Amino acid sequence: MNTDEAFTNRQAQWEATAAALAEHLAHITAPGFDVEDLEAPRNNVIHFHGVGGIGKTTLSRKLEAALAGGEQRPAQWDAPSFRRRILPVRIDLARTAGTDFEQVVLTIRLALARLGRPLPAFDLALRRYWEHAHPGEPLEEYLRRGGLASKFGQALPQQMQSAMSDVAQALLLPGTVGAVVGQVTGSLVRALRERRQTVRALAGCARLADLLEAEPDLESLSFYPHLLAWELAQLPADKAAIPVVLLDTLEDVGDRVHRDFERLLQRVVWLMPNTFFVITGRGRLQWAEETLQGQLDWTGPHAWPGLTSPAVPSSRTPATGRQVLVGDFTPEDCDDYLARRLSRDQQPLIGADIRAVITARSHGLPLHLDLAVMRFLEIRRTRVPQPADLDVAFPALISRTVRDLTPDERHVLRAVSLLDSFDVVATRAAGMAHEAACG
Repeated sequence: MNTDEAFTNRQAQWEATAAALAEHLAHITAPGFDVEDLEAPRNNVIHFHGVGGIGKTTLSRKLEAALAGGEQRPAQWDAPSFRRRILPVRIDLARTAGTDFEQVVLTIRLALARLGRPLPAFDLALRRYWEHAHPGEPLEEYLRRGGLASKFGQALPQQMQSAMSDVAQALLLPGTVGAVVGQVTGSLVRALRERRQTVRALAGCARLADLLEAEPDLESLSFYPHLLAWELAQLPADKAAIPVVLLDTLEDVGDRVHRDFERLLQRVVWLMPNTFFVITGRGRLQWAEETLQGQLDWTGPHAWPGLTSPAVPSSRTPATGRQVLVGDFTPEDCDDYLARRLSRDQQPLIGADIRAVITARSHGLPLHLDLAVMRFLEIRRTRVPQPADLDVAFPALISRTVRDLTPDERHVLRAVSLLDSFDVVATRAAGMAHEAACG
């Protein structure tokens, strides 16, 4: 018996991502695109949102696999046909993952280490920050302890050291000084200010000297992605790549009052206009709302034109904007999921009659389907499951859905206490959560 992570539907979400990425590639390769322009509107993000348990994290993982061209790309998705090399990296922002902003920046840079060359403007700034924020702690040890080394390897520390040595040599500093970041960066800033020819390779980065002179704290680190974007724009064609950063579980970085982490993440997106971001979360991304001015650096419809479009409620309707509601499965999708979720000799283990009952009860929610599969397997240990065994609703489904509701909506649900109303509650709760997600 096979128990696979079946992935059903989401064709519209893949098409929306591919179309948005194609637009992004056309934009950043067009004449006149300036990676250092901090005023131009940004359209380098697509956001998928929906209630908990709807499959956003699975979608994020599958998008990463599809963009990487791996074998795990869903069979129903067409192979990507982008002319430029795509470099995807997924970052889990869930509280359980313990990801902080420093790790976000490091993970992006670690993914770019696959390019096989230093990115000196960014690497020098990062090295200066690291020695200030983590005195006496080698970056190699931090990466190993956090598990990042096993995922990305140890290329980054080597590339950072290479960048230090190259700059020290260009500045004619003694070889032993090459490892002293303070002396190297100080001499580099003076050389940049004096417009020396020895550092002409870095002189084109207009804000490098200012960032190297700023206090190397978390606030400065949040501006370093600008240096990373500039370095990517300097790569020769045979080394160039388009990063796609997938930020999953955005709702866990804070709430609608405390947006400090979100502000730093938005800064990364804005300062890297040549990188494409795929964000998943429960509620709509509010960056295009003027009311957030003061809480985030860039707000309003002019700054984020793609995030003003209405959500797309149907899982089979291609998105017209960059706010995409991840909707429920259709009945056909539910049946297909259940048929492929458990199989023996390539035949569905869950019969058509039971699949029909589960589909009707699920209201299209993937979480309900997964719970039904678990119940099916549990019953099967002692006897043959019957349709009536799965003709039930699940408290876990209600609990997961209620978590996404507002206090007023929870009050409505608490007022409904009859057990025979359970199905109605589930349907109503899911509907209210979707309405809230649509804003």
